[in-house]
Amino acid sequence: MDVFSVLALVLGSAALGGVVAKVLKQPPLLGYVATGILLSLTGGLSSSEVRGVVEVMGKLGVTFLLFLAGLELPMSDLKRMGKVSLWTGIGQIAISSVLGFGLVKALGFSSLTALYLGTAVSFGSTILVVKLLSEKGDLLSLSGKISMGHLLVQDFVAVGLLTILSGVATGEVSVEKLGWVIFKVVVMLVVSIWISGKLMSKVLDYLGFSTELLFITSIGWCLVVAAVVASPWVGFSVEIGGLLAGLAMANAAEQVQIASRVRPLRDFFLTWFFVALGANFSIDQLGGMGFAAVLISVMVLVINPLIMMSILGLLGYRKRTAFLASLAVSSISEFSLIIVSGAVGLSILPPSILSVLTLAAIITMPVSSYLIWNDHKIFKRISHLLIWMKKTGKSEKAEVLDGELSEHGVLFGHNRVGERVRPALEKLVNEVVVVDFNPEVVSELRQQGIKVIYGDMSDHELYSKLALDKSPLVVSTVPDLHDNLFLLGWICDLKKRAEKHKKQLVIVTAANQIDAKELYKAGADYVLLPHFVGGNYLSFVLEQHSSGSDLDRKLANLETYLKKERING
Repeated sequence: MDVFSVLALVLGSAALGGVVAKVLKQPPLLGYVATGILLSLTGGLSSSEVRGVVEVMGKLGVTFLLFLAGLELPMSDLKRMGKVSLWTGIGQIAISSVLGFGLVKALGFSSLTALYLGTAVSFGSTILVVKLLSEKGDLLSLSGKISMGHLLVQDFVAVGLLTILSGVATGEVSVEKLGWVIFKVVVMLVVSIWISGKLMSKVLDYLGFSTELLFITSIGWCLVVAAVVASPWVGFSVEIGGLLAGLAMANAAEQVQIASRVRPLRDFFLTWFFVALGANFSIDQLGGMGFAAVLISVMVLVINPLIMMSILGLLGYRKRTAFLASLAVSSISEFSLIIVSGAVGLSILPPSILSVLTLAAIITMPVSSYLIWNDHKIFKRISHLLIWMKKTGKSEKAEVLDGELSEHGVLFGHNRVGERVRPALEKLVNEVVVVDFNPEVVSELRQQGIKVIYGDMSDHELYSKLALDKSPLVVSTVPDLHDNLFLLGWICDLKKRAEKHKKQLVIVTAANQIDAKELYKAGADYVLLPHFVGGNYLSFVLEQHSSGSDLDRKLANLETYLKKERING
């Protein structure tokens, strides 16, 4: 089969599998994995040439995914999250590996198999988590940064373990070899940081005039760095090279433009990775070990997040943040599959062990996708069960609101809209209390002397502190439909319980007109649609300067007005 036929067969089948998965309300990646299984069973991927093409394309997908991960996570965030990333990454790996070793050993496997599988189940899938957090827009949230930092630590540990575990099997492991691996990791990080701050920003600024050249240069940089990192002189994987290439470009002004152009390329190649994952699964090789795969899946989906959550709780994070971040380790990692696949290739483990782990990945990835995509809803339902977690910790300490609140305004979300709304609210009511879930925003507002409390709209315990029943004006600039419905429901319940209540206006924000209609039905007095309001305002400005017949004069007046508005803004 020629290369073009391989492309047509795999992508056509993957597209069909993705559509079927969407119809069944499942993640598209599950359809891609199912496509790989079906192509493998029907012989569509039987030749070594075809499998080679699929595996190379999948490797490119992982490389571009980690390139984007590094690109969208600036060095300042890595430094800020360094401590928690290290503690959660190393701590969770250590505890999960011990528990995983015990589980696999109890299932009757050998000690060497238990060592590999126990280690493999301790890693979370960077591919899955980064893709989902990016699509949800949560990559730069507090829980998203913790998840990313944690997974990056795990990925580097996994790369080191690839060398160590192979050394254990061949008898070549040594302190010198381990030290050399650690030294290379440190050097690569230092070089990436130096390039990001001193060199790459200037190069991209120079190339920024041409979007085509900027895109080609970025892709070329990613592949060249990946090839160098995977060379015998360095000895790491191309995926790690992609991550380092992204980190080196993270502080460039063109970062957003590069990311937007690379993202479709990433999605294209990632499809091949998931097809290859399904193709590696063999029912015949699995034999009677399906029960073992199910138990391993349960451990990954339940025990790993509980371990992560407990560590974050000990570090002082609130249970909401800990819960959201802990879901990052609820699926089998691609590095886990690489580790076990390498052991099978060296005849250290039988092929059936790879099939066990692949089945566990097929089980955990779609379930984990569902958990991460619906994490806020799930937390609201089970938060009362997390009784061992702290409500407030030193890492997320909320400001204590001194004095009794009355005739005050409450503003949820100090984002771009909230920042403009707050000064106007301060003129209407006695005082304004801002509620925001971003610790950096909270810290900045405190420095300005603004009354602010750390929290989010889904925390019902927060509402009693805000004295919503005594607030004549409540404004939410958070466009999340479920959070706003929760707020409106709470306020309606307050009004029903009260014998009489003062006039109260509730203004919320919606992402689209469909959500706006639902919020009006729930009792909102006004629903803000930022894009709609912005369009109306621009239309009004243009109409105000449309009188007269001289086009040049009208444009000159409009330019003067816009400059004045820009300066005042």
